[in-house]
Amino acid sequence: MPALEGSVVLVTGANGGLGTEFVRQALDRGATKVYATARNPRDWEDARIVPLGLDVTETAAIYFNLGGRLQIARLRDQIVALPRDDRWNTMARGALRDDLYAAHAALVCDVLKATGPGTPEQRLAEWAERNSDAVARTSRTLTEIWETERSTLATLSVAVRSVRSLVASGAPSVHS
Repeated sequence: MPALEGSVVLVTGANGGLGTEFVRQALDRGATKVYATARNPRDWEDARIVPLGLDVTETAAIYFNLGGRLQIARLRDQIVALPRDDRWNTMARGALRDDLYAAHAALVCDVLKATGPGTPEQRLAEWAERNSDAVARTSRTLTEIWETERSTLATLSVAVRSVRSLVASGAPSVHS
């Protein structure tokens, strides 16, 4: 199982069963913070666990809408198409793909914690407005990369870094 050292994790359905177990395992594997979502979130004794009232369908809507806006699938497809002609290229390709997935998940967490109540579309619009400079910068970078003739490990690394920079630029949380 991969380590989650220093990661921020989002768990849906965290009130019981597998959800509760996922929260515990994320912390055991090194996550620094876990957003534990449920329709009616419960209190947790561990300060690293942040309960959020959220339905799994809302989380999924934000995940897929954000992925569409940032063309995550296109980026993933370009990464998957990178050569696997030796061990190091295969490992680099896998690491880049994993970094993309982690950045996408972290962005969803950022949208959830930095926005108030509303539909997924409203929350994404609020998040994009709060982070307009970073979103515009990332959009320019991705557009430039898409206009290149071929994707390389270098261009795709820059693309993933650009997406990841959106997490670092996140606006202050409305959930204290």
